Amino acid sequence: MRLIGETKDFQGILERFVRRPRVIGGVVHDARVAAICVAHGADLLLTRDRDFSLFPELKTRDPIGRQRGVS
Repeated sequence: MRLIGETKDFQGILERFVRRPRVIGGVVHDARVAAICVAHGADLLLTRDRDFSLFPELKTRDPIGRQRGVS
């Protein structure tokens, strides 16, 4: 495991994500997390939060359930 944070590419990715429909309120924080992951080239995010489906660039998997967004 490693900790990741904002990169120089993060801001542009975040701007694209927050302009999407339904990205308001608490989902803006999810957009930030997704943008950081995408900026770092993360392949998969383990989460039970379905709001991450708004960011198909980032594959997600429910750590105790089925995988979403992965072919």
